[in-house]
Amino acid sequence: MITSQSHSETFDLTNVSFVHRIVVGSVDPQSIPSDAQKAEQMEMLNRCLSESPKGKILGMERSFSILRIGEHQVVLEQVAYHLGFVRKPYWLIEEENAKKRAKPQFDIDPDKVNDIIDM
Repeated sequence: MITSQSHSETFDLTNVSFVHRIVVGSVDPQSIPSDAQKAEQMEMLNRCLSESPKGKILGMERSFSILRIGEHQVVLEQVAYHLGFVRKPYWLIEEENAKKRAKPQFDIDPDKVNDIIDM
């Protein structure tokens, strides 16, 4: 049982029926998220903590990697939040369904198209 220091409410872990993992940041130098992507990740975290049914942070994973670029060192950080819910939020189900229905975005390389046509 988790008790909040600022409030008298308690959160019983036996009531958790759904755990959602949200990753903010990245440690992969090949896929460094843009500021807009990081803002989107934080927005999702805040939505999980504020909208009904409100989630509670059950745990966090922190990881980092250090890259050397020339004479400079760059630190990449990632935090994964594990959020517990009494039930799976309806709005989260709707977002997952919308992603499944969305058509994939493919970039067309005109040079490859011309190569195929010329064959």
